[in-house]
Amino acid sequence: MSEDHLTHCQDWILTSLCRFSPTTPITTPDLASKLSHSVVRTEVYLEQLVEMGLVRVQHVSGEPAWRQSSEGLTIGTVV
Repeated sequence: MSEDHLTHCQDWILTSLCRFSPTTPITTPDLASKLSHSVVRTEVYLEQLVEMGLVRVQHVSGEPAWRQSSEGLTIGTVV
C-alpha cells in the first residue's frame, strides 16, 4: 500500500479528530474516550498521521495534544 493513502483506522482517527476537536487540540486519552478506543492504539495512529503531515502535536499542560494540520482539516472534513 502506498504511504499517500490512509488506512481505514487512520481515516477514522483523522475524521474523528476533525469532528470532536475542530479548533483546539485534544489529548490522546480524551479522543480515545470519545471513540471508546484504546489510548495506545489511538496514539499510534495519531503519530502515523503526524508523519504524513496531516496532524500536528503540541503540548498542553505538558501533555501531548493533537490537532489537524491544514491538510488534515481538508481531508478530514471532506471524507
